Amino acid sequence: MSLVVVVVVVVVVVVVVVVVVRRTYKSQVEKASRIDLSKGIAILVVITKETDPAYYDVALKSVECYAKVQGYHFILARDSDYGCDKNKDNFFRRHCVTAKILPNYSAVLFIDADIGVVNPKRRIEEFLTESIDVTFYNRHFNFEIMAGSYLARNTPYAIDLIREFGQYEFKLPSSFHGTDNGAIHIFLAEKIFPKSYIEIEFCRKAYANSLNFDDLATYTACLRNLFGANTDFGKIRILRKLEGWARDDRLTSGVWSPELDFMLHGWKTDHLKVPPRGTIRVITMDMYQWYNPFAGPIVLDRCTPGNTTWSYNEQLVGTREAVWKGLKENEKVVALDKIKQMGQIYGLIERGNS
Repeated sequence: MSLVVVVVVVVVVVVVVVVVVRRTYKSQVEKASRIDLSKGIAILVVITKETDPAYYDVALKSVECYAKVQGYHFILARDSDYGCDKNKDNFFRRHCVTAKILPNYSAVLFIDADIGVVNPKRRIEEFLTESIDVTFYNRHFNFEIMAGSYLARNTPYAIDLIREFGQYEFKLPSSFHGTDNGAIHIFLAEKIFPKSYIEIEFCRKAYANSLNFDDLATYTACLRNLFGANTDFGKIRILRKLEGWARDDRLTSGVWSPELDFMLHGWKTDHLKVPPRGTIRVITMDMYQWYNPFAGPIVLDRCTPGNTTWSYNEQLVGTREAVWKGLKENEKVVALDKIKQMGQIYGLIERGNS
């Protein structure tokens, strides 16, 4: 009898959580209705002149289909077409392009080319807030702020911020800097914490001494101490893990939840693998592989307004509880690694002084 009671309680809790999540999404969209979106929302992907879109085929088609379904603009931009040639680093060039496109729309969701939409029922308006001009999110598999995706409103502040980020290429140290992935942390720290000059300069020294990915993680940990657990910094918001619109696909072996997920990151064509037979465990898998969540090819002619009924590989559709648990286990590993990296900050700052 007690077992039955426990099972019933668990089921009730799960139902309540799902209902609360759905209500939260709905209320966030309703709040966004106060924002002037008359110029529309665009989803922007920026690729180089040499890039073959087929390398991101599933991701790009899923985003284009989603845009058609929800009434957004989809832009696949070549970075050579916007007068951003001063940027020699194509990662920074993307932000220059974004700053030039943003004035044409009410808001732009900039995403990496290998980010795909898995859940077309979710809406971008969920992440728009009247008081916030630019929204970033924390990556889940490490403690970085995601540089490859952000949501910007058409405001002078947002346009200037993104333009300046693109120009940060010319302030990079001659070290292992990680391009925009590394630079975003010191760039935002300078913007958000102008009075924390001493702390930022120590972290800048760590950045200048970086030789590899481990050093880069140590430098990142140095700056993340300034941000603390806060999410809102004036007109900038940095969403917590699991609160953003995208996460890395591999963290759950490609298994996703309709109650949790919106977009997944890491869909490169040459990394696509056939999923194994049977039940797929919700664990972190190799960085260079992913499974197609769809049951067949995406036919853009069928992507009509309101058609959110997509066909999936049911093998990869998981429960909210299983996906949540898998992501939380990964989060513990990341938290422990951050503590480890914090212990290396002093040594990295002092490197070269002895």
